[in-house]
Amino acid sequence: MDEMTLLNRRRDEVPPPTDLSAARDRLLTEIRRTPDARPRRAVRLGALVSAAGLAAAVAVAATQLGGATEEGEPPVSAAAVLENAALVAERTKATTVRPDQWFYMKESQPVDSLPVYEHWSRMDGAMTALRGSDGELKVSESEKGPTNSAKTLREIEALPGDPDAMLRHFYRLKRERAALSICEPECPPGSERDRRAYGAIQWYLKYGPIIPPDTAATMFRAMAKIPGVTIEENVATAEGRPGLAVVLDLGEAGKGYTILDPRTYRYLGVKSVRGGHSMAMSVLDSGIVDRPGETP
Repeated sequence: MDEMTLLNRRRDEVPPPTDLSAARDRLLTEIRRTPDARPRRAVRLGALVSAAGLAAAVAVAATQLGGATEEGEPPVSAAAVLENAALVAERTKATTVRPDQWFYMKESQPVDSLPVYEHWSRMDGAMTALRGSDGELKVSESEKGPTNSAKTLREIEALPGDPDAMLRHFYRLKRERAALSICEPECPPGSERDRRAYGAIQWYLKYGPIIPPDTAATMFRAMAKIPGVTIEENVATAEGRPGLAVVLDLGEAGKGYTILDPRTYRYLGVKSVRGGHSMAMSVLDSGIVDRPGETP
């Protein structure tokens, strides 16, 4: 089996805002209504907002919400952390992508024959390219499945702009889409909708460079609304990068981890743990380039 066939089979499986008051108030509201976050945190953050503006508040909140908690303090909630991720996403500069450009991604995966691979997808959906283990760049017609770049971009652009509406959209998906399955084939009854929504957001977040900032923010807010989602700090990716994990815990059936950079909230990778065994995949680099073989 050649490497392009192996990759396709694996795929089948598996400017700044001028008014900062609304974003500031939303962040403060999320933190203040969090039952397990101490009130003094909101007061401290509020003082920073009034003194130095939202940019400083986001930087400090990224440290307090995404980094290690002070000794004896309970962890902050997923709602607070993901609201801060949404605020950071909203302030990210949007990227304009031409149809003749290519989306590049370098990933690690649990496949011995191709543990790290680089692939390029032309944004009009016509062509794809893969650098094999021998270093050779192989260009071919693009598949029409879920990893087709044009199809993925159309899906992202069609997503609802409201977190509740986006969550309902993912709940209605016909099949589960995730970078790694959490519990298949023995998943807890009644977990279907939450798995479907969590997996779909996880899947789309890996395409960060082509996601509009407001859509990425809505994804984070929708993820926070999935029942049972929690935050775990200092979770390492497959290659050992420390991250902040958004976790869907299905008990003995397994746990799914979506690992983000603890300061920028950029997608780093995923991990699935079940019965003491784990599998992981990481995005090592990604971006938009002008031709296959180029890197960002």
